[in-house]
Amino acid sequence: MGAHLILLSQNPAKFIFGFIVVSGFYLVGALFFHWLMTVDFKRIRFRRPFGPNLFPKNAFEQKLLARTSLLQYLTFQFFAVSVLLALPVKLILRLALTIKYVWVTPWFNI
Repeated sequence: MGAHLILLSQNPAKFIFGFIVVSGFYLVGALFFHWLMTVDFKRIRFRRPFGPNLFPKNAFEQKLLARTSLLQYLTFQFFAVSVLLALPVKLILRLALTIKYVWVTPWFNI
């Protein structure tokens, strides 16, 4: 039995905490990229920040999103969050705060 398995069996709170942090990061990142895809920056007004003007949709964007299948959309979201958002965040955490891994499991490290 490896050292990682013994450590994980002694302190499962680390595993759960890492899972919550990574899942929350991917959820917030996916919502952010969805907002970027649906907002029309030419017509947005910030007077009412959470009103109906925060998500104005263009006709072309509505047609494009309507023709996108769920598999295509989820694949784009996964790679957008993983490459465009997680990589710079991981680099900043590694260089500024010397955090090597956010989530350590016996099978993989993130």
